[in-house]
Amino acid sequence: MDVRKVLTGAPLRAIALSITASLLACAVPAQAGRLESPLEMMYAPDTTLMVGRLIEINPAGRIVLERKDVLSGKVRPPDKIDVQVPVEVLGTLKTGERYVIAYSTYRRDPRKPVGMVGNTGGATVLASTGIDPALFSDTRQTRAILKAGNSERGRESRRMLDLLLAALAGADPQLQNLAAGEIALQPEIGEHLRDSDRSALEKIVRDTKTPTRVRITLLEASARRPKDLGAWWQPSALEIVTTTPVDGYPDKASDPVSLVLLALEVLDRYAVKVPPDTLKRWVWNANPALVERVCVMLRREAPEQERSTIQLALADQKLPEPTRKFLNDHLRRLDRLNERTRKEGSG
Repeated sequence: MDVRKVLTGAPLRAIALSITASLLACAVPAQAGRLESPLEMMYAPDTTLMVGRLIEINPAGRIVLERKDVLSGKVRPPDKIDVQVPVEVLGTLKTGERYVIAYSTYRRDPRKPVGMVGNTGGATVLASTGIDPALFSDTRQTRAILKAGNSERGRESRRMLDLLLAALAGADPQLQNLAAGEIALQPEIGEHLRDSDRSALEKIVRDTKTPTRVRITLLEASARRPKDLGAWWQPSALEIVTTTPVDGYPDKASDPVSLVLLALEVLDRYAVKVPPDTLKRWVWNANPALVERVCVMLRREAPEQERSTIQLALADQKLPEPTRKFLNDHLRRLDRLNERTRKEGSG
């Protein structure tokens, strides 16, 4: 990731790196040369993939499942298994319902670049691109994808691609996310893509009703693999930056900041010029990390407009307070940089 050194502080680096981390994180070691796709991770030797009936929800972030079917795994789960899951998903779960879950009792060994150790926290649901977490409603569509994905040949097949495209077009956000992650991280699936499929992916990314994480995953994948997925990432990224409301969508269904940051990042990465007026509108955003990214890019595209845009924003009484604090600090950094440049020039 090209994070500019000039006038770039910790907030932007933290958010920008978190986006990349969300795209690249894996709960188990990746195969040499590339990251494992969601289905590869769920069928990994150290992973247990099972179907269970939810019998207990612990507000601290644990659930208890009664084992029904074991789909994959070397060790058979107990009749009842306690699994750690992200707290934010608890509100979407219902006791008595059946769920498909992929979990591991191992974690990366922090002392070694490669290797696993027992997880002191017990069974933990997998979390990575496309499976954050690996917890799905037990539906026919879920089972069909898992059945087709239990072998390398199946994961790379046209049938799998058809199932993934159907999931993307569906209404289950977890399956949409799984499909996006599998398409993004399974390069061989790209061999089956037709022009109509690439157009469908572009439409999904441009659709504001598509879950933000799905749009992020596919946009990043198109930027890195334009020959496979289609070179639609550039107009899509520009559209996102140009048309997304600065204050977010009215329904507040999803925060677009991470999506806009990713769009700006890929445009910056490949040196795509962004119109100054498009950048300037984001100086009013409430997220300082996003504002910082915009200021860096604005300084490159139209340096003479950076200071005046910041001053105009600061004069607005409705400017969010976190943004106001950042912009005041940013102006002071600009002053110091200009003074240093002046002294170096005179010397």
